[in-house]
Amino acid sequence: MLKSCAPSRRRPLLDLSARMAVCDANYLRLRKLLPEFHAGASRVILFPGVGADGSGEHKLEMHVLESFRYTTTLDLQLLIEEAAPHWFKTPRLTVRLYHDAETAEVISYQDQRGFKAIYREDEAPRFTWDEKNQINLFLAEWLSLCLEGGLGYLCLPACLRPAGTPDEVPVILESGK
Repeated sequence: MLKSCAPSRRRPLLDLSARMAVCDANYLRLRKLLPEFHAGASRVILFPGVGADGSGEHKLEMHVLESFRYTTTLDLQLLIEEAAPHWFKTPRLTVRLYHDAETAEVISYQDQRGFKAIYREDEAPRFTWDEKNQINLFLAEWLSLCLEGGLGYLCLPACLRPAGTPDEVPVILESGK
């Protein structure tokens, strides 16, 4: 029997421990950025201007959508000051945190849900084979950027603010290095 000389198109094996490590690290980063996970809590993280003249400020808004004993759901959206092209959609993620397992997973990206861990080759035009992992890695990079260079504004409840202070109090974020 003759063997085919065509190269095999095998995908790399699914490395579950590496994927879980990304989600676990995302949980820790989110705990640093948003220490309170009660429903309605929010945080705004500002990034300096990216334009040549210092314009073009970006903001990452984080909102707690729901909070329960073992899970919390967050909404993260990037807001851009300058006008963006009509085809550009700013990133928006919904992240579920599992407090008992201390892990965080992206459950929605750009309003699309239900990502599989691995996709078949016939689904390749729409998704890469490891789409879910790439979205969680994107969240990891985004959160790392927030910790390294963002200026955070923490929305404090009225009972914790000194009289006459604004709703949002600036907080310098430390990367923990």
